[in-house]
Amino acid sequence: MVCLLMSLQLETLTNNNAMRKCEQYTLTNPSLLAKPADLPEGYIATNPSGIWTTTSQSGKNYDIMYLRVEPEGSHLGKSAVVPYIVDVTDFSKPLLRYNEAEAIMGEDPSLTRINRRLSNGAIERIWLLSCVDAQPFRDRPDDVESLHTRFYAGSDLKRLEHIADGPAGMKDIRISADNPTGSSTKLHIYGRPQPQAYSGNISYTTVASINDLTEQVIREAPIIDESLMPIGSGVWGGVNDVIRSGAGKNILLTHRAWCLGEKDEERHYQAELIEHDTLNNCITVLGVLATADLFPAGTIKKNKSVGLSDVVFPGGVYNGTLRYVSFGVRDGSIGIGRIQNR
Repeated sequence: MVCLLMSLQLETLTNNNAMRKCEQYTLTNPSLLAKPADLPEGYIATNPSGIWTTTSQSGKNYDIMYLRVEPEGSHLGKSAVVPYIVDVTDFSKPLLRYNEAEAIMGEDPSLTRINRRLSNGAIERIWLLSCVDAQPFRDRPDDVESLHTRFYAGSDLKRLEHIADGPAGMKDIRISADNPTGSSTKLHIYGRPQPQAYSGNISYTTVASINDLTEQVIREAPIIDESLMPIGSGVWGGVNDVIRSGAGKNILLTHRAWCLGEKDEERHYQAELIEHDTLNNCITVLGVLATADLFPAGTIKKNKSVGLSDVVFPGGVYNGTLRYVSFGVRDGSIGIGRIQNR
């Protein structure tokens, strides 16, 4: 009876909103980026952050993204998030290592800009980088023993300070500035509570400044809409990036996922856009932005227990705007596409 209920819930969710194409925004020219030029033999690069423009010490501007770089096979505790230069005007160009930012051990990076207030009252614009620290059991290298999202902040990408951790077991925690071009230090926090396996919905809260970001704040944030991805439905997902679309309004770049196959041996992930009215705390599902079949064939991450050929995991947007979107494709390649606003 439980399996039947989950199946019916999943069918309802996929039929009602998960498979509706996004009418307002369209992904154009979906492409796979070339592997990083310095990628070691036997390693893969995938699940990028969003793309941000940074200025080097020489005064030159570069568009950069962090990539999840790890050995194929057993990777837990061995993954790193590594910064690379990307040419958004030519997707065919190879990714080059950006040496004025540090690599950090972890998975699934997210990068953004926020404000913080200094002790003298001045407002400083800083970087905020997060990634997932997943560690295996000593005798089971492919099984996760502990998992935390770690947050790093600073004015210099080469000298980021570890400032906070998320709740145990919670991935896909995203922080965004309330007003990216203003002087406010207020932050929006989106989490992904996962009370049981194959579950996960979107929670939301705010804090006055980065100094108020704590594990407890993230853990106690309420779910926006229980019906979006109901616990026990077999559907899970979370926020990958946040785009401010107006006063009190955010567009959320999200993923939604479920199992496929008679024995749940395949995974389906798709990228969706959701509008969040933060004043009334309600959401509108705008629709599906991307699925794996939109992208050319590329590297599929090897996994003995799970099929990943139908996976697309959104990374992030371009300088906080829906101009370009990056993706992890089939857990083994880096995807990118332009966004057309109808």
